[in-house]
Amino acid sequence: MNVKGFILEDDQGREFMMECERPYAQIGQAFLLRGWQRRRLVPLRYSERELHHIMGEALIALDDLFSNLLRDR
Repeated sequence: MNVKGFILEDDQGREFMMECERPYAQIGQAFLLRGWQRRRLVPLRYSERELHHIMGEALIALDDLFSNLLRDR
């Protein structure tokens, strides 16, 4: 089974798509964060500080998800 990505929503109702894809000519996978709008990906246009905040919130949400999945197992 392959994880293609996650759709996340922040407290302000903005949706983001965290994609998992293999970087070109590298071993392993990388996660990319992109904006999600009306069923299409759009570039994220935020300051570096805002992007760090969004990424931190996304990582916390994913950590909560995986922790709950393992606990319920």
